[in-house]
Amino acid sequence: MPGGRREVKFLLAQAEYAVIKNRVAALLEPDEHSDSDGGYFIRSIYFDDIRDTAYREKVNGVFDRRKFRIRLYNDDLTFIRLESKEKYNKWIIKQHARIDENIAKRLLDEDFRVLDDSENDFLKHFSSLTSEIGLRSVVTTDYYREAYMYPASNLRITFDKHLHASGLTGFSLVRGEAGDWLSLPIFRHDEVVMEIKYDDFMPEMVSAVIPRKTGKALAVSKYCLCRAQAIGLSGI
Repeated sequence: MPGGRREVKFLLAQAEYAVIKNRVAALLEPDEHSDSDGGYFIRSIYFDDIRDTAYREKVNGVFDRRKFRIRLYNDDLTFIRLESKEKYNKWIIKQHARIDENIAKRLLDEDFRVLDDSENDFLKHFSSLTSEIGLRSVVTTDYYREAYMYPASNLRITFDKHLHASGLTGFSLVRGEAGDWLSLPIFRHDEVVMEIKYDDFMPEMVSAVIPRKTGKALAVSKYCLCRAQAIGLSGI
């Protein structure tokens, strides 16, 4: 599918993470946005409709589905994006547009009219969906990501650590505000989510460093894990 990518996920115990991360780091280049500790903080605030369609379609394995989110990095309010992630069978397609802090806050307050006059097609599409299917912000996911790239084949391997969910008491764009009054850890033993994203094929030299019995294949997303933890949804 033009513009699409493949994505596979694994849930790693700490010991598995340490071994695989060292192998990957020796072979791939670190993400250019990594900090002195080798990664960066990500906050995503997800939208869903009143039927939790995005959540339930993912849990039930629906082939064609989509979800929307606001995403920030390292609490940087000068770089905020509204994004969609669409899945068509095995292919992932992402779209996004930059928004400013004021627009982001109004979207969290469900004031979607702020996008009515946008000239960006993606933002206009999102605005029309909010009234059509009743989108609203439902959960915040926080985690620290280590990312490695193999530019020759557009391959990317990430390790997401310290996954937390919040949003029961409100939503905030950065840590330490109202939406963070109740932040819930997702994994009891601080497991790590490894994601491998690539185009048509994974280079053999890269797949060779990942054990065939790596971790546990993760069928659900970080969104589903956090949403389920936050309000006790079933289906995980």
